[in-house]
Amino acid sequence: MTQTLVGVFDSFQQAQNAKIRLEAEGIAPADITVHARDAASGTLGTTETGVGTTAVGGTPGTVPAHEQEGVVGRIEHFFKRLFGDDDQPEEAGHYREAVRRGGALLSVDVDDESSVEKVRETLYAAGAVDINSRVAAWRTAGYTGYDRNAPAYTDEQIAAERKAFPVVEESLEVGKREVNTGGVRVYSRVTATPVSETVDLREEHATIERRAADRPATAADLKEGSVEIRETSEQAVVGKTARVVEEVVVGKESSHRTETVNDTVRGTEVQVERVEGTPTDTRIDEAGKKPV
Repeated sequence: MTQTLVGVFDSFQQAQNAKIRLEAEGIAPADITVHARDAASGTLGTTETGVGTTAVGGTPGTVPAHEQEGVVGRIEHFFKRLFGDDDQPEEAGHYREAVRRGGALLSVDVDDESSVEKVRETLYAAGAVDINSRVAAWRTAGYTGYDRNAPAYTDEQIAAERKAFPVVEESLEVGKREVNTGGVRVYSRVTATPVSETVDLREEHATIERRAADRPATAADLKEGSVEIRETSEQAVVGKTARVVEEVVVGKESSHRTETVNDTVRGTEVQVERVEGTPTDTRIDEAGKKPV
């Protein structure tokens, strides 16, 4: 079943750009139609690729006077094809009103159900507006419904209505960066420390003792002989042995902490205030109807 998706754009050029994006997505040009108002004459028109319809909405004066009735008929035919001849929903008038106020419509005929979402995303990405939000804004200015006898907006009226008040909102972005907070440097050097130890040393010495005697000598006493006695002494012997008694391990460890960042973000708010008109502001057209 063929579905028709309609996107509302603020200008003919935006609708044309959306058409180019849809064609790049694989949508056939014959399935895409742009509806816009001619800037010079104030009439409604249609651009269709490959159908031979006169293009309007771009360069002023592209629609000759003898073709104006046919141009209006083509866009009315589009809405009849979309919604039927009778009892068209109120939304149909909103779409017409968008074109009357200088906007443009882009319709896409989609046969493949899987392509519907892709087309919808492409339309929004190209700048399609939310028609419900737009109508709500119109109502605050007195809009009650589409009036086909109401004159098309002039360039001045379009510019005044499209005047934008930006709504700005700051966001707080908190990141992280690594900073050098110091460190530890470890040195290893040789030191000399005086020490003292006590040791007992033994010495052996020869002793000579003479003692008086008075006895008869014997043959043994008359023999020659000698005795040698060695004297010894101990001396301190110094030796050193190195032993590892402690190790200093150098490394680093990480820890985490949570920090709350407090700051102030700025933003703007746009308030819409209804301003009542005065009797001198009211204009009556030839048909006796009050234009929107």
